[in-house]
Amino acid sequence: MSNRAEDARGAAAIIDQAGIILRGTEESVPADYVADLFGRADPEDLVAYDARDLASLAAQSYAAFARRPPGQSAIRLFDPEPTSAASQLASVTVIEVVNENMPFLVDSVLGVLSEQGLRVRLVVHPILTVEREHEGTLSAYRGLEHSDQAARESMIHIHVDRLGDEPRRAALEAELATTLADVRICVADWKPMQERVRAIIEDLKSNPVLPVTEMAEGIQFLEWLAANNFTLLGIRDYAYVGGVAEGQMEPEFTSGLGILRDENVRILRRGTDLVVMTPELREFLMRPVPLIITKANVRSRVHRRIYMDYVGVKRFDRNGQLIGEARIVGLFTSTAYTRSTRTIPYLRRKVDRVLTRAGFDPDGHSGKALVNVLESYPRDELFQIDDETLFSHATAVMQLEDRPRVRVLPREDRFHRFVSVLVYVPRDRFDTTVRLAIGQHLATVYEGRVSAFYPFFPEGPLTRVHFIIGRSEGETPRIDRADLEAAVARIVRTWSDGLGEAIALIHVPARAGELVARYRDAFSAAYREAVPAESAIGDIRILEGLSDTRPLAIDFYRPNPTDRLE
Repeated sequence: MSNRAEDARGAAAIIDQAGIILRGTEESVPADYVADLFGRADPEDLVAYDARDLASLAAQSYAAFARRPPGQSAIRLFDPEPTSAASQLASVTVIEVVNENMPFLVDSVLGVLSEQGLRVRLVVHPILTVEREHEGTLSAYRGLEHSDQAARESMIHIHVDRLGDEPRRAALEAELATTLADVRICVADWKPMQERVRAIIEDLKSNPVLPVTEMAEGIQFLEWLAANNFTLLGIRDYAYVGGVAEGQMEPEFTSGLGILRDENVRILRRGTDLVVMTPELREFLMRPVPLIITKANVRSRVHRRIYMDYVGVKRFDRNGQLIGEARIVGLFTSTAYTRSTRTIPYLRRKVDRVLTRAGFDPDGHSGKALVNVLESYPRDELFQIDDETLFSHATAVMQLEDRPRVRVLPREDRFHRFVSVLVYVPRDRFDTTVRLAIGQHLATVYEGRVSAFYPFFPEGPLTRVHFIIGRSEGETPRIDRADLEAAVARIVRTWSDGLGEAIALIHVPARAGELVARYRDAFSAAYREAVPAESAIGDIRILEGLSDTRPLAIDFYRPNPTDRLE
């Protein structure tokens, strides 16, 4: 009998007992509320509590649930009283959030907790059917049943390690409130934002100012975006005011939808300041292309707490004059990361240009290898990278298939906002310590900080980590790629590597290869800890000198020759 099955039976018994306790002590709580609240919890998490714990939690939860102001999120943090000396309630803080049922609630709330470093012990999220009076008082509870005549409400009930710090509790509650407000406004404006994107598409179709191929690809990309491949979080129009080279963007606040309803929200940054115009955007406005795809400088609170994707679309008047930009922010959905690049407008042209330049037979080994590299290339990076850098990096990655080795491929943002770095290291050397050390080195040499990292484990002996090194000010230092790779090689260098290098210095290649194969894994962990790899050469020389006629040798070793024997 598996532990999982035992936990499931134990959790069901605890819920049943808690229901019996409530029916005898809390007549106002519906008989099935305990089961509705905890019935779908992970049994492994639930069996840490006893029936009295669940009965107490359910009673407090229902009392708070009985009234919720309409159109608002009800957020509650409390420290439950333990029901016995052994009760687990003494060590947890409970977070409860009640809303109208809508998308993005659970992942957005859990994103807050993760970002604030809180350990989650239990999560339940039943969708409850209720009827309420106009002021929010509960008039009928229908549990988990589905009904078109009654409201469906989201109950999020989470246990975290107890929060003893009052300022931390206040900060958590404030961030939850802000996050849920963003979720609410994005969901409310979902359809208007979709309609705005469709209007932008129709405007481009009816006013083809730029070259036909550019306009067609831009329109198809926006159509792909609108086909549920992008989670829309905000849209706002901007007017271009002033001359061609020195003009400025001025926000049209009344056009804002989603998070860009708020006049204080800026999604671009110059140095440490949030701004409306950047050098990158100005360059885009001067080029004969309809749209730009890049990253915003602000993290999303909705769905995934990552930097938002930014799509800027030029706006023209009927005379073909640039009059502004439609600024769209949100998150690419999973399809942008899982579908072939050949099915995604904008990316497909970029990939085709690289394949054409490489000139490989598409059915040959090299052609297929390059296609595989491009398909598995970090998708966010693929949207942003220029053709020249993509060709250079993709061919360098392709060569790793034949000869795996440390490889570091940096892409410096032309406007000094960040450096994107792909790092390939041997999989058997990669762990958290190595990742932290590499990230710290990159942050140091590029005078920035590790804004994000994305490990990837492809087939083969190498691990890839995509680092984003954020920067705040000044020009990005130019670091030679060979220097970066040498530094990473030192970070992942092992004792056996040092031994091999030391042997290679004093023996011809054939003999060196023979000795490395024989001794690289021959020494114990205790020996490696005590003896530098370079010093092991002497011991190997002694071992190699042993024979049937000379089966024994003695060497006296003192780690620090300056130490005096007492």
